[in-house]
Amino acid sequence: MRVFFRLSVILIVSMLVSCKGKDAIAYLKSKDQQEQEVLPIQKKYGRIIDVEPEKIKNIPLYKFIDSWMGTPYKMGGENKRGIDCSFFTQFLYHDVYGNLIERTAEKQYMAPSTDKFIGQEFLRQGDLLFFNHKGSEYHPITHVGVYLGNDYFVHSTSNLSASGDNGVQISNFTDKRWQRMFVAAGRKPKNTNHKLN
Repeated sequence: MRVFFRLSVILIVSMLVSCKGKDAIAYLKSKDQQEQEVLPIQKKYGRIIDVEPEKIKNIPLYKFIDSWMGTPYKMGGENKRGIDCSFFTQFLYHDVYGNLIERTAEKQYMAPSTDKFIGQEFLRQGDLLFFNHKGSEYHPITHVGVYLGNDYFVHSTSNLSASGDNGVQISNFTDKRWQRMFVAAGRKPKNTNHKLN
């Protein structure tokens, strides 16, 4: 009788362990699949800014960029027919970060809410990049963009891209032109739950 009881207990325990084991394996597989599921927008912008797609975390930011990509540059423009650099950054900050910032690049730069810094090693996704033709803080700011990470930023520019288009595009911040024109970066408050890189 004792032997039968012991065998019954062993059988029941092994069944419970194997069921739980199967549940645990199924759970782990499901979790791995969720972690490995990469959205098309992550793949697209991962290629553009040269990072693994999984590192594209702020999906609302990239959806916003994607909706404006290729929109032509127009001084004073505020819509899909044409947009200038500062309205693009203002609109991006409003829609992605829930913060209404100033309308012009110069005002965005001069605003008390802009925490300015020069050290490029401190750049984080969402920081503003300010430029002028002299690369000098003693001249008015004439251009602004938003840092994305891995030395890339998004902006609306009258300069032609490699494809020959102007307007909303992603550029490499380490290019000589942008380094020569760089004045400072600026960090603005963000009202968001999105992870920032």
